Amino acid sequence: MITVDGVRAISHRAAPSDWSQRAVDAVATWLSGRTSRRGFLARSAVVGSALAVDGVGFLLKPQSAYASVCGPSSSCASGWTVFCATINKGVNTCPPGSIAAGWWKADGASLCGGRARYIIDCNATCSRCATPGRAGICAPQCWSCRCTCGPAGQCDNRRVCCNRFRYGQCNQQVHQVGAVQCRVASCIPPWKFANCSTATATDNRTRDHNSPALPGAWSPITARYVQLGERKSILGATVYGEVARPGGRAQRYVNGRMSWKASIGPRFTVGAIASRYTALGSEAGVLGYPVVDPGTVRLGKASRFQHGRISWHPSLGAFETVGAIAIRYAAAGNELGRLGFPVARPVATRDGSGRASAFQHGRISWHPTTGARFIGEPIAKRYVALRAEAGKLAYPVKDEVFVGPGIAAVAFQGGRIVWSASTGAIEMYDVMAVVYARSGGERGPLGLPVASETAVLDGRAQRFQTGRISARAASAFFTRGPISAKYTELGAETGQLGWPITDEYSPSTGQRRNDFETGSITYDEATGEVAVIPNT
Repeated sequence: MITVDGVRAISHRAAPSDWSQRAVDAVATWLSGRTSRRGFLARSAVVGSALAVDGVGFLLKPQSAYASVCGPSSSCASGWTVFCATINKGVNTCPPGSIAAGWWKADGASLCGGRARYIIDCNATCSRCATPGRAGICAPQCWSCRCTCGPAGQCDNRRVCCNRFRYGQCNQQVHQVGAVQCRVASCIPPWKFANCSTATATDNRTRDHNSPALPGAWSPITARYVQLGERKSILGATVYGEVARPGGRAQRYVNGRMSWKASIGPRFTVGAIASRYTALGSEAGVLGYPVVDPGTVRLGKASRFQHGRISWHPSLGAFETVGAIAIRYAAAGNELGRLGFPVARPVATRDGSGRASAFQHGRISWHPTTGARFIGEPIAKRYVALRAEAGKLAYPVKDEVFVGPGIAAVAFQGGRIVWSASTGAIEMYDVMAVVYARSGGERGPLGLPVASETAVLDGRAQRFQTGRISARAASAFFTRGPISAKYTELGAETGQLGWPITDEYSPSTGQRRNDFETGSITYDEATGEVAVIPNT
């Protein structure tokens, strides 16, 4: 046993009865009797190996740092403590029921790019019974864990909750702890992310100790992780080690993911965006690899990928835009543009030919023959009410445009929707839309539509601000102004003149005329006279 400032403990490893243990115990006892606990810890940078049992054996039987995934001395019998990731579902942090109680370092660690590697002891808490007020290791029956070995069937079979020892640089306000439950590995000093002091202890024989549940090599992903601040970064602790992915590699973290492809480099996703990315198949999914780190956009965040984008808003959630829709979304300004944030996942359209994405302020619809087109909010609401792509309008063929102050319009395969604050969003279908465009559209003499079309006899009719379009079968014609007013007065399509057979035209200067099935209506611009002329 080693006694340091009244704390009885054994080393990180078990206490076999061979001569090497007695030798290191003698050195440690001699040193502890000639210095304070803090001084002992500082000097252990030089003789830290005295805190391990098999020092001589290790020196006499050197082995490769990567003789196994777990490195040297990975059996339970070797006496070393297991890594926390091994017993904590791959998470490289102290498990529940334990606290960081001390640390040491190993210099020149290839696992940390040739720099120091830090090992943090996670000691059990004394939670199972009341503990005396004095500092030290509480009785085994008080520990929050029990002494055993690491899981069978993998190489980090080291001890769990067996070694009674505390370096003591962390959480010094906790006077009593149990045995070391497990170890955390880090490439940055523990005082940067835990409640630890900078008092140094060194044991280079732990340099290459590792676990299948930890990153197994210094890589571009690990280097970027350390650059970001490692576990104190937004990503948090690692979860298991790196994995191969199609065309690259990836590493999971408590709060996110790092993806690496040689042509792109390491890029991370975090939080809800990372969760959504994983649900979509991550690197092997529809989005491919991230090409930039997440960026802050207004109240939310966004990540760009090879084939799309994921946008997150705190009140909406995280949703992707993919392929041509993502490209059109970017052209419209992404989250800062007219459409705002996506509010749902992309969906396959009902006809199975295209896709659509809904946004805060509109919609983007894609079809292989029309491309991706965006629609602003008021028109999009009306479009959806009309069954969107599955309705008579089918797919938009152009982006929404402003055709005048406060007037927006979208052209579709099967018609058009026009919106203004005074009229709302009103649709017109097939030949109605064709005739409306022929008349000059929103800038023409008919003005804006004021009502949806209605069935009349064996045809249809639709009213506009200054006129009317009448359609029967594939034929449609417009009337406007005084002529349209007179036609309506006479009963329009159900009246004595029947259906129009021409648009309004000018037979001579200052004269306007519409022809109908049983007559004509003329208008004299100079006199304002309107005349009804029956067919003879």
